[in-house]
Amino acid sequence: MTVKAWVMLLFLIPNILFGKNYIDYYKGINNGKLSAADQNIQESIQSYYSTFEKFDFVFARDCYNAIELAAFVKDTVNLAYFIRRGIRQGLKYDQILKIENVAQFSESTFLKIIEKEKPVLENSYKKKVNWKYRKIIIKMFKEDQDMRKRYYDAPFFKRRKIGLEWERLNECQIEEIIKMTQLYGFPGEKLIGIDTQEMHPKIYTSNCSAGMPIVLFIHHYSQPNKSYDSLLFEQVKLGNLYNEHFATICDFEAEFGKDEFENYGYFAFKQKLKRVNEEEINNRRKEIALLSINEFEKLSVAKSITKFWNRLY
Repeated sequence: MTVKAWVMLLFLIPNILFGKNYIDYYKGINNGKLSAADQNIQESIQSYYSTFEKFDFVFARDCYNAIELAAFVKDTVNLAYFIRRGIRQGLKYDQILKIENVAQFSESTFLKIIEKEKPVLENSYKKKVNWKYRKIIIKMFKEDQDMRKRYYDAPFFKRRKIGLEWERLNECQIEEIIKMTQLYGFPGEKLIGIDTQEMHPKIYTSNCSAGMPIVLFIHHYSQPNKSYDSLLFEQVKLGNLYNEHFATICDFEAEFGKDEFENYGYFAFKQKLKRVNEEEINNRRKEIALLSINEFEKLSVAKSITKFWNRLY
């Protein structure tokens, strides 16, 4: 074996031995959501806690939901834990204080302690973000939104020309994101942190998500284009691409792809096709640990947590 091969093997061994499969993460969060839907709040909280303890990186939206649940039942021990995890994942402290049922603890000792820790917790988040690639994604998103505005502001007879420019722009952007993914992982929340309104006026900080690259993929797949689903599926397992975001991308591919390119398939998550095989869709959802169609319907009537899955990105 060559020296180069040994070096590569030594680099891969820690990832093989100690890498975390985020399918297990999503399953843990799903258990928490479904327990909340059944009003088993303490069981739900335990699912969130045990899942968070197993993973260094957790998604901000899940932190937000966990905070809501702990505040709802006045479980201040877990509430303090979830708030700290949330700030370390990019949630704003002021945003957390506005969560229903959290305000009642505004004078509590544990919140005053967290407020003092806030700079350290926020710095922990900032140190994890790859700001170089965050800036690249912000630039891409701005270019995309500027082009979109040009397209819809233009007279109808000029739209075809602008539309072709937009297509070429999206193609270049997606190619760049794919190269980035191959080298460093998908530029999702784990790599570039969450979007905030300071980054672009069309972004809502309350989305608690890295939605910018997903918008670029949605625009790219609003017509037939080459699929990168096999690469993206691996990113879901690594925690670099949120499973709901992957389902969103796949749905646009399936809806607008006209069967011109092979893709992972349809999830019935963000697009509603007329003819669907629900069993097939649920099996596909199971592969990425996405809740089934019926489970999402059950969850949609739950009042204890914010329904981030209803938001586009």
